[in-house]
Amino acid sequence: YDLPNTVTSFSNVGGFGIDGGVSTLLGASLANPNKLYYGVIGDLAFFYDLNAIGNRHTANNLRILLVNNGKGTEFRMYNHHAAHFGTDGDEFVAAAGHYGNKSRTLIKDYAENLGFEYFSACNKKEFEDVYQRFLEPAITDKPMLFEVFTDSDDESAALQIMHRLEVNTESKAKQTLKKVLGPKGIDTVKKIIKR
Repeated sequence: YDLPNTVTSFSNVGGFGIDGGVSTLLGASLANPNKLYYGVIGDLAFFYDLNAIGNRHTANNLRILLVNNGKGTEFRMYNHHAAHFGTDGDEFVAAAGHYGNKSRTLIKDYAENLGFEYFSACNKKEFEDVYQRFLEPAITDKPMLFEVFTDSDDESAALQIMHRLEVNTESKAKQTLKKVLGPKGIDTVKKIIKR
């Protein structure tokens, strides 16, 4: 989707890996202390680069949204090859049960001891109670870490629903264009897009 001109975006994913997303975000936040820097990161990638937030130069303009599903949920999505292994995929592919197995205190204690403002949510109500603080447009007196506990099965089902909506929307859009433009109009649009 399109981002507003005031928002810049970067994804530090080295070959679909978990290479230093937190430390890259931290470094960027140090370059411009008057701008907010948000990072959305999964638990495996966060733990891989955990030591970065212990940097003594960590600034108050850093905000991390940590999606903690206790595994590499990417490998459990309905459309991923590893999903065919079912629950065996957790142990052999998705690294389930790592680092405290979705502990409610591990990241909380670590983040707070490092001077972060910490919040968490494990359901919609808890999320709605705290997300506005995380999105506070002003730089606050502490960096923030918002840990959201999720479930792989729910994430996979949500992705499946989004894919269905996308296909249905695309199909309806094509049907509407055909009605409005007719067959020759569709050919013209295809030629323009190819340019």
